Amino acid sequence: MVISPTYKVLSRATVPCLIDTFKGTHLEGIWKESRSVYVLPNDYGILYCQGADNPGGLEGGQFHAVWGDEGGQFKFGVWSAIQGRTGAKQAPILITTTPYIRNWLFFDFYKRWQAGDKDYFVHQWASKQNPAYPVEEYERAKKSMGRERAMMRYDGLFSVCEGQVYPEFEECSVEGDPKEIIANSSKLYGGLDFGFNDPFCALCGGLDHDDVLWIWYERYKSRTSIEEHAKRLPKFEDKTIKWFSEHNPEYVLKLRRGGHRVVNANKNILVGIDAVNARIKTGRLKILRNRCPVVFAEAEVYNFPEDEDEQIVGDKPVDKNNHAMDPLRYMVTGIDIRKPA
Repeated sequence: MVISPTYKVLSRATVPCLIDTFKGTHLEGIWKESRSVYVLPNDYGILYCQGADNPGGLEGGQFHAVWGDEGGQFKFGVWSAIQGRTGAKQAPILITTTPYIRNWLFFDFYKRWQAGDKDYFVHQWASKQNPAYPVEEYERAKKSMGRERAMMRYDGLFSVCEGQVYPEFEECSVEGDPKEIIANSSKLYGGLDFGFNDPFCALCGGLDHDDVLWIWYERYKSRTSIEEHAKRLPKFEDKTIKWFSEHNPEYVLKLRRGGHRVVNANKNILVGIDAVNARIKTGRLKILRNRCPVVFAEAEVYNFPEDEDEQIVGDKPVDKNNHAMDPLRYMVTGIDIRKPA
């Protein structure tokens, strides 16, 4: 299988590179665009080519090998799907990419290699090491942008993206048992972001006796009534969840009628971002990755706006990829700031 971040990248860059690589060799085959497959000669096999726009579309089947082109742009769900498609055959996975941000590729791949895990191998090149790339352009480009971005784009080195709202978010990733978290929590809290055509998102966590917030629950669903959400949100006989929500009196009333304790959240974006980053930096925010995949997927691409010269502009994040980011902010602000907007 050959995978690119999107179908556009697949058709514009990855497949032409694939065809050119095999051209004139004993593996030169036939590209069948209607099926998105490259058929190798002499029964060598078939290369299935897919975009990773929808991670769910990668499910099904087992492969002898996978190449992920520009894998640094993959969501964590794509990496999980790839491993599932190669597990039975213990097949190799090749990822070629620019290191865009410190996402799953840094923490779940690069750091494992650094730690000596023999299942992982990394080799990094600077653009100027490519004989076909002009050294003059390499030097010009590095002078024209910030140091961190140049390290990633032209030296193949991981750095913290200047525009990422939560650059150390992957440090929150943990595994655990929700039942143990609930049992060890002194209080339970949640965050709610309302939506119908846009997704409704609810996050829930427990605060332990060391002031560490453990988020173990995520509900992310579109085109569903608030009454149905009220039925599905967790409730416990011996502990009450305090939900911080955006201001919508009608929805709040229906949730309260459904037996939930809901209060208005502090919606100050910058105050909330600072509160979340403070917990990340002090190790007081832990999130179960396998239970909260959307939180990690959005955090990878949640960024401040940039202009054409790749300089950060404005002090508020781009208003997208935030359906899970908002309730996270509401919850943390509600716990740490305690002052409604």
